Amino acid sequence: MRNSGGRFITDTDMIHSEQFTDMCRGNRANVFVRNRKMPVSDLVFSMINRKGLTLKMELRGYMNISHPGTQISKPGYLKQRMKLNPEAIKYLYQFHNRNFYKDPEAELYTFNGYLVLAADGSNVNIPTTPETLEVFGSSSRKGTKRQAALGLACLYDALNRMIIDSTINRVKFNEMAIAEEQLSHVSETIGDLPFLVTLDRGYPSIPAFMRMIDSDIKFVARLKKVDFRQEQLAMDSDDEDVEIVLTTSRRSNHMGTVNEDIMLSRNSFTIRLVRVWLDKDAGTYETLATNLPREEFPADCFGELYRLRWRIETAYETLKDRLQMENFTGTKPVLLAQDIYSTIYVSNVAEDIARDIEQEQADHLQNDYKHRMAVNRSLCIGLLKSDLIYIILEDDPDIKSELMQRLYDEISENIVPVRPYRHYERNKSLLHAKYSNTHKRSF
Repeated sequence: MRNSGGRFITDTDMIHSEQFTDMCRGNRANVFVRNRKMPVSDLVFSMINRKGLTLKMELRGYMNISHPGTQISKPGYLKQRMKLNPEAIKYLYQFHNRNFYKDPEAELYTFNGYLVLAADGSNVNIPTTPETLEVFGSSSRKGTKRQAALGLACLYDALNRMIIDSTINRVKFNEMAIAEEQLSHVSETIGDLPFLVTLDRGYPSIPAFMRMIDSDIKFVARLKKVDFRQEQLAMDSDDEDVEIVLTTSRRSNHMGTVNEDIMLSRNSFTIRLVRVWLDKDAGTYETLATNLPREEFPADCFGELYRLRWRIETAYETLKDRLQMENFTGTKPVLLAQDIYSTIYVSNVAEDIARDIEQEQADHLQNDYKHRMAVNRSLCIGLLKSDLIYIILEDDPDIKSELMQRLYDEISENIVPVRPYRHYERNKSLLHAKYSNTHKRSF
């Protein structure tokens, strides 16, 4: 069995443990103590197996496989789910991640020896009820019908395609503050592996930059034209160390906030600004702020490095489109959180398996075709959703291993070409079709 399969089996063993049941209880010692039709393990497995059907059909399908001849009512199931602490599901995917990063045979992908992390947030549409509007807020413009939404902030390993951390927030939230919080305990997952974080232009913050410089957290942040405007205009070359003077106007917005102390701690700080040209003939470029050392990261590598940040956008697309994260089980905030965290877990398991297959067949996929090939992620997710439940519920280790091998074999047969830098003009009329040929469901 490959390493990713071993990690998945370890996950299922942990789900059956009393330690995990205690986490599911939260602070309530009197829940999950009776032997019911659906104990904790079944609740979690039913979430992992979720296919976006009506709840009645979901329960029917799961119970027919796991407990033939037994059924559970929707109210009974939801009552059990309401007792389950969502943080236990978050712990599940972080448990898988820790085993992934500490595996000496993992052969992690890095850029100049650093893991490339990306921090970003995304709005998630959720059922609109008075409770969800109160708890999370609305994403609608003023004067229009209110649509409840929450803000999901993720920290993503762009090269190894793993969601390391996630936080569920109100729809409008301080992305940089959440990113700093996630970065403060990222070592709990990746250990002492060196890393850098890429940030989009909504993130730059003088106090955050200073804190990351003081903590030696390596970062690359895209600047707006108005960020450090005078310093950008004064650049004589495409790569300079620039002194940022903390003027009264730069300090004023932070007085009386948690950032006041650090804004008053010095009069200036130095940061490296790198200009990345998009089209020299047209005079278009982006300016990046960073504290990466010039000897390890020359200016000509920043275009490729920052481009990796886009992979967190495709990770959100996977969660919402391929895994149908927004097709929620219910409307209660606790159910929304459970569905989000279980979807992230399935996404990480799928990437772990796909990555294992690609590394094992690296020479074949890179050299025996016109284009470099990769595992078809949509088919990988579809096969996982279809077959994973049988592996989860199998007690015989030999049969479990055989089922896992069959899954590997079928996934490895579904490969697609990788065409970097491919770009098409956006045609909005093609997006109007209700059933697009390019977005067929894989499960």
